Amino acid sequence: MHDNPAESATPLDYKRSQIKLASRQQADNTWVCQYFISESGKPQIGPGTGQADGSFPSREAAELAAVQKAKAWIDLY
Repeated sequence: MHDNPAESATPLDYKRSQIKLASRQQADNTWVCQYFISESGKPQIGPGTGQADGSFPSREAAELAAVQKAKAWIDLY
C-alpha cells in the first residue's frame, strides 16, 4: 500500500498570512499533514513550512494539528 495524498484544503487566512495544508494517508491508515505559510502571496522559507508532529487517526485531526502549529509559528513572528 502506498501513501495517498489528499486534496489540499482551502487556504486559511490568519492575521496577514495564509496557511495551506497538504494531508496524506500513510500505509498504516494514519494521517499526516504539512503546512505552508505565505504572506502577501510570497511563500515563506524555513519554519514557514512544516508538518504536524506525529500521525493521526483522521485527516481532520492531522489538519487541525498542522493549523495549530502554523498559527503558533505566525504568532512568534
